[in-house]
Amino acid sequence: MKRSSYILALFALGFQSMSVAQVQSMPEREGKTAYIQGMEAFVNEEYDRATTLLLQAYDLLQDQPGISYALADAYFQQDDLPNAALYGKEAVSMEPENKWYRFKLAEIYRSAGQNQATLDELNELLYYHPNDYDALFMLADTQKQYGEFVHSNQTLDRIQKLTGPTSIVLLRKFQNYEALGVTDSALVQLERMHEVQPENLSTLNLLGEYYTRIGESQKAKKALVEALSKNSRDPESLINLAGIFIDEQEWDSAGTLLGNFMSDPIIEAEQKQMIAQFMYSRQQEAPQNMQLKIETSRIIDIYTESARNYGPAFTLAGQFYSLTGENDKALENLEKANELLPGDDIAWRQRLQLLLNANRLDDAVTVGIEADKNAPEDAFIQFFTGTAYLLLQDNINAVKWLERASRAPSRRPFKSVIYGTLGDAHSAMKNYEESDRAYELAVRYDPNNHNAMNNYAYNLSVRDQNLERAKELALKAIELDSENSAYLDTVGWVYYKLGDYDRARRFVKASIDTGTASAEVLEHLGDIYEKLGDMDEARSWWKKAFEKDSTRTHLNEKI
Repeated sequence: MKRSSYILALFALGFQSMSVAQVQSMPEREGKTAYIQGMEAFVNEEYDRATTLLLQAYDLLQDQPGISYALADAYFQQDDLPNAALYGKEAVSMEPENKWYRFKLAEIYRSAGQNQATLDELNELLYYHPNDYDALFMLADTQKQYGEFVHSNQTLDRIQKLTGPTSIVLLRKFQNYEALGVTDSALVQLERMHEVQPENLSTLNLLGEYYTRIGESQKAKKALVEALSKNSRDPESLINLAGIFIDEQEWDSAGTLLGNFMSDPIIEAEQKQMIAQFMYSRQQEAPQNMQLKIETSRIIDIYTESARNYGPAFTLAGQFYSLTGENDKALENLEKANELLPGDDIAWRQRLQLLLNANRLDDAVTVGIEADKNAPEDAFIQFFTGTAYLLLQDNINAVKWLERASRAPSRRPFKSVIYGTLGDAHSAMKNYEESDRAYELAVRYDPNNHNAMNNYAYNLSVRDQNLERAKELALKAIELDSENSAYLDTVGWVYYKLGDYDRARRFVKASIDTGTASAEVLEHLGDIYEKLGDMDEARSWWKKAFEKDSTRTHLNEKI
């Protein structure tokens, strides 16, 4: 009911029994004014004021069900369900046959989670109005909401006897049969929906999806082909039909169907985005499927060719080629996305990440500075730029960018990564007080950030500071990633600094046994054997370390 007619209805309901003489009395004149002003406040969504005015009217005008109803609605809008129910019941008790009063009371009960009271009120409403469509439909919907699917369908059958089959009633019955797991009956409702509204694309798509779900692919194709005969450019029908072709490995059919759509110059780029996104999602689900990869690549290339000025097309193409490992094509598309849509932070992030992975650090810094101009509050952009500086050993700029990233909005796990990296940068500058603070924040934001734990523990061990804290962190790190050679070495080196050389040897040897240990780890094992008094073994491992990394010239003196 519209608000304007709602006011008129309440006015009529509230004052229909008042005589002319009554209206002229002062208290009742004040009550009428308060009522009208209260309803105006209600329409303006000033519910506190509406409630105050309606309560004045309620006190001045006794036994007016319309005022009680209005108060019930005002309290309901403020989520004060006990008071809403109190006045709703009062309105109903004064006019038991009034349909709208009972509707409101049932709505209040439903919001309060009083399931049986809701159903009782609706059934009482139907006692007075047995053939009321609104009441029957609300009852069926309430029964469905409460999981009474069989009763809901019985109520819907009552509606069908009054109205004949309608699409909304058939859809509700379909949903109920679906919930009950009665596939055949659910399908019957969909087929009847199609008979009632043969031109409805949503029904045909739903029918096609359902046939697909129950393994009737031929019937699904027929329904979707019919949908496309009514609108050959309907993206939902195209996606559903292409999905069947892909599942059945009918690659030519899928490629032709979608390729024709993507190359159509009349179709807007936004609609084509749905198709491209669909193919990208399918590729993500099955990255090893070479035919799917080829068809997806073809569709995305057609998309970027036909939408040369649409930034999101190139962002998606960049993401796809990044997924498939074609980084040069990914970077090419992402650069174009940045030109067309400089505010698209996703494209900037993806491009920066690819540049870092390719060790193109100078390019990453250049792109990061440009990205920051267009998305100045993006923590990811600032983090990637700071990381590039850190890898370039420009620690001053690394700290500056990582500090900014730490202040930008981001989720706790990523903020932990930022602080862990900031700890690395401060550590490289020997700002140990700042590095310890950053590492502690990293662990606080994410207690499972094992990389930050390991780096912090190693940093403490090298400095011979707070070794018990270092041991705690290092042991927690290998609990979370037990095969990591760097983490095993850190535990060993902490034990070395604590003077527990036997444990140190076992952990460092385990690190070397992973096959990925660095020259520094080999040197550590030599140092441990030196402490154990086995100089032959010590020299042997120092030599291996030097052979692995000849820049470690200090090993010559040890050897």
